[in-house]
Amino acid sequence: MLSVMEGSKTCGFDDITTRNPHLLTAKGLAYEAAMQDGGMLIVGEPGTEKEMLAAAVHAAGARSSSALVELDCSHLPGVLMNRAVFGGGTAEQLHPLLRDCLGGTLLIQEASALPLVLQSRIVHAMQTGSLALDPGRETDFDCRVIATTSEDLIPRVEDKQFRGDLYEALTQTVVFVPPLRHRKEDILPLVRQFMREFGRRLRKPLSNISDEAMQGLAHYRWPGNVDELKTIIGRAALLAKGETILMQHLPRSVQQGCKYKDTPNIKDQPLSLAIIEKRHIQKVLDYTGWHKVRSAQILGIDRSTLYDKIKRYNLANPAERLLGAPQA
Repeated sequence: MLSVMEGSKTCGFDDITTRNPHLLTAKGLAYEAAMQDGGMLIVGEPGTEKEMLAAAVHAAGARSSSALVELDCSHLPGVLMNRAVFGGGTAEQLHPLLRDCLGGTLLIQEASALPLVLQSRIVHAMQTGSLALDPGRETDFDCRVIATTSEDLIPRVEDKQFRGDLYEALTQTVVFVPPLRHRKEDILPLVRQFMREFGRRLRKPLSNISDEAMQGLAHYRWPGNVDELKTIIGRAALLAKGETILMQHLPRSVQQGCKYKDTPNIKDQPLSLAIIEKRHIQKVLDYTGWHKVRSAQILGIDRSTLYDKIKRYNLANPAERLLGAPQA
């Protein structure tokens, strides 16, 4: 639940492999924000390595000599999380890593799952520099706060499930990380990077990937994003007998995606305006990681109209399907 991010001291912006213009823009924005000390929200689907970008921000900032502590909100229900972090309500009973975080950076993973009682304490700490303990008792809390989310927080703010003042504090800088399916130019460089990594780890001379295997990876949809690619290359590295990864070393889902890539589809048929609009809205939503405020801005419509169209076209967020979460 609370942990010091390993390697955070050495993870920098140069360690984030990309040629994608949208991710390059995100890196530039995050680098500028690293020179400041305000709240930051990193938005993207699960598996897009949002935590790596947060670690790079920490390493480039003035707090890099102190700890980067991760609070993962997906592991414990609210009451248990509050008790585990704050103990009995005295400074001495705070989780040791939370005390270690002083002077450093607190990374809140999946902020949408942060219970309201913790939201209240964190926004108070961000606004005052003091952490509220038992009624009438506080302790100094000098810490930068960065949060990640794979869910649009605006509906949760509107439903009173996420504090509006905390949202405002976190969104001094908002960075969008695109999904891997929109970063096709990054797949080969990432494959090479992971091959080197697993080659060293397994002491195998991995140096090549067949054209067929590369085509399979290029045509796959990547619901699990970069984390899934890394897992697949790690598995392939174990299966490979020589220095080359072959198609047979990849999962069946990747092999089938390549097999059917040339199947004729609806793009060769006349389309109705409704189908064109549906596909365009889906594309914009996928591009923004289903951030509905930004999607509405790109589409040139208000948010209520976007919600109506999502419902009308029965559009689905693949990240929420992956998480088993309900549609927001």
